[in-house]
Amino acid sequence: MSSKKQQPAFQGKECFSRMNFLFQASMLMAGKNNALSAYYGELCRSIAKKAVLKIDPNIKRQMCKRCSLALKPGITADLHAETRRKRRKSLKNSDNVDENTSMTLTCHQCGFRRQFIVNPNYNFWLDNEESVVESITLGNNKPESKQKQSLISDKETKETTTK
Repeated sequence: MSSKKQQPAFQGKECFSRMNFLFQASMLMAGKNNALSAYYGELCRSIAKKAVLKIDPNIKRQMCKRCSLALKPGITADLHAETRRKRRKSLKNSDNVDENTSMTLTCHQCGFRRQFIVNPNYNFWLDNEESVVESITLGNNKPESKQKQSLISDKETKETTTK
């Protein structure tokens, strides 16, 4: 009998699963009970701080920075599109409205405003291949089955080349 404990696939797995549950509960309660939704959002953030884990930027954008309420446009927040003016003397791209547009998300509970600049050519750093150091896949992927498949394919190629 082995007394070794199984190590989790990566550090902080339990914290990430708890944060995921709290975020989903916060999104579910948004619009029904905003105080409870904000409380769940604050718990999610405090777990990330305590365990020194980073929250995905997509999740951060869906939570208010000030009160941690789950932001749903039309339910718990207002979404407005505003055009920005450029102070240049000559406007080269006057046709393209997307580069001069910004989206403003205003929280109903605390009134905090977040402004997102709309730029179709912008790529997030996390979406670049350069930013990925290591990717972890969860599931029941056994390396033994991959080795068996590679051995079978090697045998098949040897048989076809000898014929």
